[in-house]
Amino acid sequence: MTKIVQLNEALLNAIHKFMIILRRKKMSADIVFHEFLLLRNILRLQTDKKSSVNPSDLSDNLNLSRSYVTSVLNSLEKKNLILRSVDIDDRRRIVVEITEKGRRIFDDMAIKELQQIDLLVKALNNENTLNLILLLNRASEILEKGE
Repeated sequence: MTKIVQLNEALLNAIHKFMIILRRKKMSADIVFHEFLLLRNILRLQTDKKSSVNPSDLSDNLNLSRSYVTSVLNSLEKKNLILRSVDIDDRRRIVVEITEKGRRIFDDMAIKELQQIDLLVKALNNENTLNLILLLNRASEILEKGE
């Protein structure tokens, strides 16, 4: 095995392990990782747009298929974490809103997320954290451009 192949494998393994740990830490009895991401994006889009959010907004924003977003929204709705209704301005559109229960669960998980990040920053120190941020942003740019 060449050194470049070993390096590729080591990087893939490190990224995979990191993502698994992140997902595991964000799970709770009430909600799983992808549901948390959708709740976060509903709240963010509502704040950014200062208006209602519809499933296509989420699909476009997260670069996920509409059927996948619908599936996650179904799960969130069954748990009474979101409410879907017909848009009063355009009856062809569906509006997604977070319920009080959904907001409470999201807020609890967001606090846990901040605690994780705080732990990471303290353990890495400021310089290493800044380097990690730069490297992650650069890696995202490279992958997005397909270099």
